[in-house]
Amino acid sequence: MFRADLRHINTTSDSEVLLNVLAHELQLQGKLKPQAEDMFAAVQRVHERCKGGYAAVALITGYGMLAFRDPHGIRPLIY
Repeated sequence: MFRADLRHINTTSDSEVLLNVLAHELQLQGKLKPQAEDMFAAVQRVHERCKGGYAAVALITGYGMLAFRDPHGIRPLIY
């Protein structure tokens, strides 16, 4: 991630890595105002790149909330 995506990770938190992958995938689209389908496409690429169990909730200023989990439901968003 450091070299491939040119991202600097400040902590050892896997959440930071996961959200940086999402941010990178959104940035690759080159849109200043991404639409819902752009978010879905970015999350799909996160699923392709990040293996294992995870769940994330992100607040994107000016857009709203985005929540997603790993494609196998290992880490559900609710219990």
